[in-house]
This record gives sequence, C-alpha cells and structure tokens, in this order.
Amino acid sequence: MPSLFLLVITLLLTIPSPAHAQSFSQLKKHASKDADGLAQLDLKLFMKHVVAETKDYSVIVQLTALAPKYKCGPCKAIDTTLRSVSRGWKKQQNKGGKDGHQIIFASLDVEDGEELFRKMGIDNIPRFMIFPASQGPDKFDNASPREMKLNTKTSQPEGMAQKLGELFDVEFKPDIPVDYLKYLTNGAVLIAAAYAVFLVYMNIDLKRLGRNIWAIATILFVLLMSSGFMWSRINTPPYVGQTRSGDVVLFAPTNNQQYGVETQIVAATYAVCALCIVALVRHVPRIPNVDQRNFVTFMFVIALIMSFSYLNSVFRMKMPGYPYKMLLP
Repeated sequence: MPSLFLLVITLLLTIPSPAHAQSFSQLKKHASKDADGLAQLDLKLFMKHVVAETKDYSVIVQLTALAPKYKCGPCKAIDTTLRSVSRGWKKQQNKGGKDGHQIIFASLDVEDGEELFRKMGIDNIPRFMIFPASQGPDKFDNASPREMKLNTKTSQPEGMAQKLGELFDVEFKPDIPVDYLKYLTNGAVLIAAAYAVFLVYMNIDLKRLGRNIWAIATILFVLLMSSGFMWSRINTPPYVGQTRSGDVVLFAPTNNQQYGVETQIVAATYAVCALCIVALVRHVPRIPNVDQRNFVTFMFVIALIMSFSYLNSVFRMKMPGYPYKMLLP
C-alpha cells in the first residue's frame, strides 16, 4: 500500500495556494455551522483549503465513516472525542482566548471523499490527520502533514487534548458533558453494595464460613486482577473493536492496547486452568473406580492443555515475539 504521507505530499506540490485569510475565513464559516465547531468537509473543500502548499493556519482532520451502513463503532467513538475537544476550543475562542492560534477542527467522511480515500489507499479508519501552518506566527518548523496515532489514551477527550496541546504548545480544554446516567448508575450500585454488606453482616456469621468459600473468593479476586481488569478500569477502552466492514474484533493486535472483552476472556481461561488443576489435585484422586479416575484425569488434562494453549496463542497474537506455544499457533 502506498504511503499515506507520500501521497499527501505529492498532492501538496500540485495544488496552488489560495489566499490564506480567505481560506481560513471560509473554513471557520463552515465550522460555525456546527454546534461543536467541527467543519464538515467535502473533497473540494479539503483539496482547496486544507491541502495547500503554504498556509498560516493549521487544520486537524478526522478521516472517518459515520454513515450507519458502515457500522463503524470506533468512528463514532472518535467523532465524539474530537467533538469534545473541538467544542472546548470553540468556547475558548469565544471567550477571547489570548493564544490567537488559528486552528480549525474538521471532518472528512468517506461519503464525501471516496475518491481521495481510494487514491490514498486508506482502508483503515478512523484516521486523525494534522495539517500544520507553514508560515505566519504559528508556523511549524516541519509543516508536513502528519498522522496522530489513535490509541487508548488519545481516544479519550483528555488524552487527545493533551496530545494536541503538546504538538501546538497550546492548552486545549475539552468540553465533556456531565454523564448523569453514569453517576446515577454508580450511585445505585454503591447503595446496593452497601445494603448487601449490611445484610451479610446482620445475617451471616463470617467466622463459620468454610475455608473453601474464602479460597474461591480469593481465586476470583486474583483472576480478576491478573486478567487486565484494572488496566481497563483506568484506561476505559472500547468493549470490542470493529473493522471497517463492521466485523467485531475481540483482541487488540498490540500488547499496549486491549479491549474490555479481553479481560473477561482471559479471566475465564485462567479460571478453567485453575479449575482443572484443583480438580486434578483434590477431587480426581478420590474417585474409587480406576477406569473412571483415568478417564476423568485424561479429560481434565486435555482441558488444561487446550486452555493453556489458547492463552499462549493469544499472547503470541498480541506479541509476535512471544517465544512459547502449545498446540495452537
């Protein structure tokens, strides 16, 4: 696949520069039509006002596919994040922001720029492109277009604002709506948990609980913590991934990112391995019939090997350099 940046730079060299003030004014006019200050581009606007040899303003563009027919969950999530940052920037400027930076947030949908997407070989979206100013007070030393990688951090408003702030040396303050439903849900869960603890305290003598109950609770806690649960809680990744064609992806392809469902799959697989070992050590030896004991042993060993092989295949998929494998590739 041809390099996205080489193709963009090639386009830069073949497009005449429009009047800077007029271009910025027109982009700002389009942005003002959107409640969040996000200019909706088509191919003509993109080529005329974003891709230019020289300009004294910067444009932050998402390349996306928001039409329902594409079923692009990540596109909708990134669009929401970008709108939070764009809305915050709009409010900063409306309040007379003293930085004076000329920055436009924009969006180009595949529906409006299909030819460009095809020529650039863009088959993985959403993409996040930055076209820096090449002259004027806000010019970049290297004004070549660049792509900002979207990861777990930059997919959140605060992370995206921080990354853009480092790039432009400007403080971006994302405008994040208050999620009242989240607070209500968390409050209800907290009250329910407190009530459950109260009922246990009033009706159950914890000292009489068998050690097996405590052992199971401890194992469940260990499985939860060792499966990546805390990482997911801190970084709040999407529950599942999604390809451009709408197919669900359960595992992120790198070891520095994961989807929420990975925690549950890994924890369940760890639980199966633990169950097999406990059964083999404590319960199988008590089976009096030799043939039955041998058969059950064989079944648990097979289950343990297959579960552990699956874990190894997951690790190898996320980390190609992982040196160990069993049965499964």
